Amino acid sequence: MYTNNQELELVPTASLIEELSDDELASCVGGTGYINPGGQEIITNIGILIAHGLEDNPNMSLDPDGSRRFLSDRYVKEAVAEVDVQAILQGIANLPITSWKYKHQDETIRHIGPMAQDFAATFNCGESDRFINAVDANGVALAAIQALYQKLQAQDLEINSLRQQISEMQSKSS
Repeated sequence: MYTNNQELELVPTASLIEELSDDELASCVGGTGYINPGGQEIITNIGILIAHGLEDNPNMSLDPDGSRRFLSDRYVKEAVAEVDVQAILQGIANLPITSWKYKHQDETIRHIGPMAQDFAATFNCGESDRFINAVDANGVALAAIQALYQKLQAQDLEINSLRQQISEMQSKSS
């Protein structure tokens, strides 16, 4: 992970473009990917964009409105392993979350989130440390929710046990 005192290594844009697949590049445009199978005009903060879709992506399908659905069928997965949801929650607690803007965006546009390098180092997932796959981000968030639920359940058990003890002590003193 990077700390405030460490200097980030800047990678030339050309290097990034050469290393990413077409699908990955499409997901990087403007910070998000937008698949537009109908080639409709999209009004953006920098004008009108006509974006043609990625018709042959086997891991993604589209709703009629163009929003993404990622393939997550158990029958297309292998080497499935349980994760330690408590370790993931701890990873989130230690993950630097910052506010920033993309270099090409207007100064008024801000985003919040981790750096891809920190995310990859913390959770050891994804194909690259230059972007965060939405499937991985969703999985990390869901694992953290499970970990928090487990903590709440344990606290509820402890609270109920303490209430029972207090009740028994009050009954004995009466």
